[in-house]
Amino acid sequence: MFECVVVYLSNQKRVIKVCLNLLQRPRLIPKYFFYFLHKNSPLDLKLPWWSYDAISHIQKYRFTSSFEWGSGGSSLFLSKISKKLTTVENDIQWAKKLRDKITENGIVNINLQEKNIDLSNPANFQKSEYFHALNKKHDLIAIDGEDHFGADSSWSARVYCFKRAQHWIKHGGIIIVDDSWRYPEIIELSNAKSVLSFESVGPARTGVTSTDIHLY
Repeated sequence: MFECVVVYLSNQKRVIKVCLNLLQRPRLIPKYFFYFLHKNSPLDLKLPWWSYDAISHIQKYRFTSSFEWGSGGSSLFLSKISKKLTTVENDIQWAKKLRDKITENGIVNINLQEKNIDLSNPANFQKSEYFHALNKKHDLIAIDGEDHFGADSSWSARVYCFKRAQHWIKHGGIIIVDDSWRYPEIIELSNAKSVLSFESVGPARTGVTSTDIHLY
């Protein structure tokens, strides 16, 4: 059972954490303030809503087949480093925006699937089309989609997605978990050879987040 042990920081503590993070990574300062000036979304930037450190690390790789729960800027980003990308989205309006971007950029290697989701309880979620969209092996699986998460939550959809992903990741593959600070149980569940955790500011984010990369 997922137990929410997340500590929600006060605004003052968040500001301090951002300042410290930027001081340790001065190269990110221009990118961070660029967002406040232009208010571009990750979809506009063609970047995932992950930490910048994780983006910098993952863009070094090349993948034959990638899969992601949750589409957007990450889809445009992953399409550049993947031969084929399957991305699953439950929000019809958001999927339309992404389709427009895919067409606008002439991208031909993205398979965007719109799937129904049921977050009423864990059992129904695991029966949903969204959950079962992952049904073959890939060398990259990204978990960054819709979730049943909050201060009072007793379970997390992303934790169940991670459990499923471990059955469908290729040997030598990578599972990415965004906002990993929310899901301490995932680290305990992981049978990866190693886990890299990247904590920093990210595209269109006002605060610091963490993105974990599980190496199999």
